[in-house]
Amino acid sequence: MLEFLDEERLEYVVAIGGNSVLKRRIEPLMKRVRRATKRSGETETAYGETRYAAGSWRRVERRVIMKAEVTRLGDRSPRDNPRFVVTNLRHSPCNVYQIYRERGDSENRIKELKNDLEMDRTSCTRFLANQLRVLLTAAA
Repeated sequence: MLEFLDEERLEYVVAIGGNSVLKRRIEPLMKRVRRATKRSGETETAYGETRYAAGSWRRVERRVIMKAEVTRLGDRSPRDNPRFVVTNLRHSPCNVYQIYRERGDSENRIKELKNDLEMDRTSCTRFLANQLRVLLTAAA
């Protein structure tokens, strides 16, 4: 998928799972965030970036944004929350991650249409009939 996006010159921000290499690279940021959360008693976050090449990628390296976060919820113990996104955007790491987070709002609206308005009830065998059902549901 990333190769296709690169070939078509499309911008992208895609989450990737952490692995031993990325976890090693984010560790200095995590240490800084752990110290900050001990001092503040609040959730703390820091952003950074690295160049990374997964073994399955043909292209050698891509830009990976790292979000190092330690979350604190009430009386629970602090929890590490490292996250990684691969991108070809040139924005600052913080701005790239904000763009990534905003996509969640669109997904929530789709989920509302599907679950709350039952927009996924498209059991007709004809496309136009299903399209009419979706439009009527959206209008409701």
